[in-house]
Amino acid sequence: MDGSPGDTAPNRDSILTFREITEHNWRAVANLTPKDGQIGNLDPNVWSLCEAHYDEDAWVRAIYAGETPIGMILMAKWDAGQKYYLWRFMIDGRYQGLGYGRRGVEFAIAHIRQHNPQAKLLRLNSTPPEGKKSENPIKNVKPEDSPFTFYQKLGFRQIAPLDEDGETPMAIDL
Repeated sequence: MDGSPGDTAPNRDSILTFREITEHNWRAVANLTPKDGQIGNLDPNVWSLCEAHYDEDAWVRAIYAGETPIGMILMAKWDAGQKYYLWRFMIDGRYQGLGYGRRGVEFAIAHIRQHNPQAKLLRLNSTPPEGKKSENPIKNVKPEDSPFTFYQKLGFRQIAPLDEDGETPMAIDL
């Protein structure tokens, strides 16, 4: 929102769009953050933007509700486009609970199906449902702050035991 009279706060009925991150919006996207208890689930957006810049397989977009940036998605292609990886996905804590997360993941799936119909799988790593303990207290995640159940409700399933970072590999068939 730029403060002009026609601006309204994002709500459940806001149109969701996915826009390139440019010199005009990268700071707004970099400054988005999840709720405090969710910080241990993912790296800061500025880190994700840097990784995306240097990875040729990365596809990153800002998620907008109306004209307000509310989140970010970062995906990568694996295995010659047969598999995709939802590398980072976040909705700012101020805008959670409005259905944007579900709609954002559904968009990712639709985007892959439209642009790469031979793709078979979308993978991601989630904090396990029991949460996560870390030597770095900022990386701790309580069970109620884990996104595992969110992804499970969208059809993702656990596909392997915890990885070396203590995260749960999950996937959904495309």
